[in-house]
Amino acid sequence: MSRWMVAWALGWGAMAAVAFAAEGDRPSSVDWSAAAGSRPSLRSDEELARTLAEREAELQRLKARLHELDDAPAYDEAEAMGVVALVKKSRLPDRQQRRLAVAIVRESRANGLDPLLVLAVIHCESSFDPFAVSPVGAMGLMQLMPDTGDWLMQRRGLELRRRNNLFDTELNVEIGSGYLSQLIRDFGTIERALVAYNAGPTAAGKILSQPPARKRFMSGYPAKVMAEYRRLKAQYEEDRSRRLMAQALAPASTPINAVRMGR
Repeated sequence: MSRWMVAWALGWGAMAAVAFAAEGDRPSSVDWSAAAGSRPSLRSDEELARTLAEREAELQRLKARLHELDDAPAYDEAEAMGVVALVKKSRLPDRQQRRLAVAIVRESRANGLDPLLVLAVIHCESSFDPFAVSPVGAMGLMQLMPDTGDWLMQRRGLELRRRNNLFDTELNVEIGSGYLSQLIRDFGTIERALVAYNAGPTAAGKILSQPPARKRFMSGYPAKVMAEYRRLKAQYEEDRSRRLMAQALAPASTPINAVRMGR
């Protein structure tokens, strides 16, 4: 036998010996057929699919938790303003209610709007029903027409794709808030913008240019939204005053008092 073959054989034998010694059992000889037969079998496709599904589910849970932590300030503001309490009317699952409350605050602030105004529009448009559809085809919380939604998305370089996407509460609030903000800039006041929001910009221009029609229309939808907006603001101010009063009347917490009270 040539030297390199001997070295090769000795090398493999040494490797096998070391492997067996690591397990506390060093045999005097190696049964290669038995070693080959003892190799672990590959995991089945079902086991791999199940493992991947479990890891994907865990990843999604972690992403959701990170999302909640990132949205915590907006959620705290939504809770203080009464948004959290009002979105319960949507009857969405708790997690979706949280995301909706955060979206209302986030999108309102991003578009220079008072979140309470957006709440008032949602209240008057859909009564917080995320799947509401009007007789003329307006959809979702803020009752957006599919053509309007598609046009607004295109202005952002995006596309609506499917009209049913307007039932996505976060997307509906995002588009609706942006649209309302644009109308306020175009028409100058909230009341005039609400005419355009309800009747459409083209029709609103005609209505607002005719005093009798303007007076008649202003007493309807815009007046309804503004009344709800004022009610929400009054409720918020009352709750805020109550919280401030409670904080002012609360006894100062000191380390000594905390120990005496068992804290």
